[in-house]
Amino acid sequence: MTTVPSGAEAEAGAPERGTPSGGGRRFGDFAILSTASAVSQLGSMGVAAAGPLLALLLTRSPIAAGCVTAASVAPGLLFHVVAGVVVDRIDRRKVMLASQLVRIFSALATCFCLLFADDPVYFLIAAAFIDGSCAVFYEIAEIAAVPDLVAENSLNAAIGSNEAKLNASMFLGRPLGGMLLSINPVMPWVVDACTSFFPFMTLLVRKRLLSRTGAGAEPDGAPAGERAGPPDAVAAEGTDRALRPALALLVRDSFSRAVLGVCVLANFSFQVIVLLQILLAQQEGLPTYVVGVLLSCSGLGGLLGAIGSSWLLRLTSPGTSVVLCAIFWVPLVWVATAHRNPVVGLGAWGVCSVIGAYINVALRAHQAKAFPKELGRITGITRFLSVGAVALGALSGGWIIDSVGINGTAFVIRTVFAGVAAVLIVLYFKEVCDGLVVLLGEFLRVLGFTAAWAGLVVVSFAGSARRVGKGTARIWRASVTWIGTERSDGRERTPVTEMESWHGSSVQIHQREDVGAVGAGGR
Repeated sequence: MTTVPSGAEAEAGAPERGTPSGGGRRFGDFAILSTASAVSQLGSMGVAAAGPLLALLLTRSPIAAGCVTAASVAPGLLFHVVAGVVVDRIDRRKVMLASQLVRIFSALATCFCLLFADDPVYFLIAAAFIDGSCAVFYEIAEIAAVPDLVAENSLNAAIGSNEAKLNASMFLGRPLGGMLLSINPVMPWVVDACTSFFPFMTLLVRKRLLSRTGAGAEPDGAPAGERAGPPDAVAAEGTDRALRPALALLVRDSFSRAVLGVCVLANFSFQVIVLLQILLAQQEGLPTYVVGVLLSCSGLGGLLGAIGSSWLLRLTSPGTSVVLCAIFWVPLVWVATAHRNPVVGLGAWGVCSVIGAYINVALRAHQAKAFPKELGRITGITRFLSVGAVALGALSGGWIIDSVGINGTAFVIRTVFAGVAAVLIVLYFKEVCDGLVVLLGEFLRVLGFTAAWAGLVVVSFAGSARRVGKGTARIWRASVTWIGTERSDGRERTPVTEMESWHGSSVQIHQREDVGAVGAGGR
């Protein structure tokens, strides 16, 4: 596995990533940037969902809605690689500021066109393309800036936080866009302008937020300032020449090769699974709102997987954890494709998203540590391949189902995931064995801890029950004695002072002074 030394070692006196100096301040900068980005992505997801719906309401044409959707998705295929080159050569803070500023003007212009234009559909298409393009540049710049903002021992948690934020914005942003659209057709873009203004002001006020110290500050042997050159210098260098080092690093890195192969196959196959489940839902006559809720399980699963990713990365190596995730995928995919119930299938697909989010975090954390100087280009290439697989799967899924049928498609998908798991086990066999030993030890430790607590609870309960039993018996004896020593007329009884023997018998009887009166029925 290829590793790149920390960029701080190339410059004498530069603070190294992971050192205690300034660590808390830098992580605070990351928290501020992450919060601002979460707000921005919430608005972006809202207009991405509201645009096609509004186009359909205005024109009653699914073609117009499809054009708006395609315009919002196209920048992910066109600009990820270009954005990676740009953010590695230009100051990332300026890239993020420009992206948010363009989004603000685009959202306000869309509001104006919706209010005063006769046919605003073309403006919706242009706005969707501009918003998607700005989101691509901002996202790549933010991902590439994470290693500069956190210590190395906090990198996994920071990247997991970013992944959780992305899934949360997907989970909440789409319903938010539909809700705002029901209030007023202009509202989604008004909110989008506001959510873009917040990160713009954050980056404008906190100028030191993305100051480069440590890894990724300058290329080895390059003079200061060359990295943050003007845009025309970037264009003169050429995208092809800028991408060659990043492509060479990806090809030489075995972990990136393996995980990218898994991601491409999984993203393609998951789109076919979703289309298969939607077809089954249509055959079963499920309401559309139920299908929408089930599709949102993907965002919820990704959120949960990203939250727990840093904990799992601490237990095992990235290679081992990715293999285990691929193994867990196999039974889930089997459930998703074997059942003819779309509720079960989409639920299993949502659980698969938990594992997918973890694989994303593992890959980004590895690349951030191994390629800090080329992280923008590496991320751009990685995102281009994964998003391209999603688009290709969505395009080809219908043809595959139509060609081999539902059962044949399910068999092909199950075979693909089983083959991926088998190949990864062979490639990382030694690491998998070591990781299983670690996980087994962790399981036994947790099991022993749980057993100790359970035993303590049982002993405490038994001791408490014994004390309660003794106390109950004491109360019972006291009450019996009290009842036996009280007369029916409420006066206290006097104890017996004399004992007589019955004549001709050895049995002793207690003779009370008032026994005659009670026995005679006196009163």
